[in-house]
Amino acid sequence: MKKLLVILMLGSLTACTMMGDIMPTGPDSYMISSVACPACGGTTKSISMALKGAGEFCANQGKHMLKIEMTNDKWFNEAGETVLEFRCLTEDHPEYIRAHEKRDTDIIIKHR
Repeated sequence: MKKLLVILMLGSLTACTMMGDIMPTGPDSYMISSVACPACGGTTKSISMALKGAGEFCANQGKHMLKIEMTNDKWFNEAGETVLEFRCLTEDHPEYIRAHEKRDTDIIIKHR
């Protein structure tokens, strides 16, 4: 009886997180989703799963992950889903190098 209880408990813990397939959405652009129940970390766990999955996917291609957009939905009792849109870019790609900096096109030059 104790063995059955332990097996059921372990099964419920491993089944409370799920990550979807990585889907291409454009050139070097992808989307991934993940879900986690409250007992497994909820929204925080779903975020980390999505980021880790995207990072590993890009690393397998010899590239780096650049987040485009991430949305989080909280469900009952902090269960959550994360949808992450990302790109896989080489480390010398202009968008990866300057992802969080002002770009030259953002600078206004005043001619007097």
